[in-house]
Amino acid sequence: MLPPISLASYSFHGLLGEGKLNVFGYLDLLYYRYRVGYADIWTGFTPTLDEDFIRKVRAGLDERGLKLANLCVDGPHLWVSDPEEREAHHRQMLEYLKAAEILGARTIRVDFGGDDSPMTDEAFEYIVKTYQEYCDIASGFGAKVGPENHWGWDKRVANLKKVAEAVDRKNYGHLFHFNGFLPGELECGTEYALSKAMHTHIPANSVADAKEIMHRLALCGYEGTYSVEHHSGENELNRVDWQLGCVREFRYELEKEGLDEKKPSYFAETIKKELD
Repeated sequence: MLPPISLASYSFHGLLGEGKLNVFGYLDLLYYRYRVGYADIWTGFTPTLDEDFIRKVRAGLDERGLKLANLCVDGPHLWVSDPEEREAHHRQMLEYLKAAEILGARTIRVDFGGDDSPMTDEAFEYIVKTYQEYCDIASGFGAKVGPENHWGWDKRVANLKKVAEAVDRKNYGHLFHFNGFLPGELECGTEYALSKAMHTHIPANSVADAKEIMHRLALCGYEGTYSVEHHSGENELNRVDWQLGCVREFRYELEKEGLDEKKPSYFAETIKKELD
């Protein structure tokens, strides 16, 4: 059985910023327009962590028969050089973990932090200790926790491997952002992500490679979802239609062909014929 599809709420960050969409409208889009059964909520869509609000979001999921594949936490991340700010991030993340439990999140993404400079020993030790804490909390409600290869120190494969080995928790995972690694690290990063994937983000700029990566994930026994994430902030409703349609087509082809075969997508074959 191939993984199901989810649709990240970040795909509609433009509409959110214009005041034209909120989390409940996003859930309606999943149910009525896109017919997707798994949500992937970016915390830009949770303007408050007040328990009453979070329980309303959970009720909205349940009323529409939706499951939460991922709570994608932006704002707090693990390492900040200032100790007081770092502790503020830690306290806020503990509140997000409470929200994740209420929402029934299967996975929770929270990033390392950092920048282009090397990760210090102090930062490494703090990141490991804090992920261990978060994993222990999340294990109580059956969720996985981990970073995403999309900014900061968690774009570097060596950092990802070093932290994962030191955290050493069964529910420590990785949000695999397709083709999101640094130049020169794409293949080794993909191999790492395939081994640790708890969730995915499939951006538009990875569509040419998405079918092959989805295939490889399925062969690895991946148990998360194929999550469509759009980034342009423009014409989002229609662009998501296209991007979601591509991922649905790739999943259909993989299901029809079986995982023993490796074939190019219908789109790729059609374009090649036209060019020939």
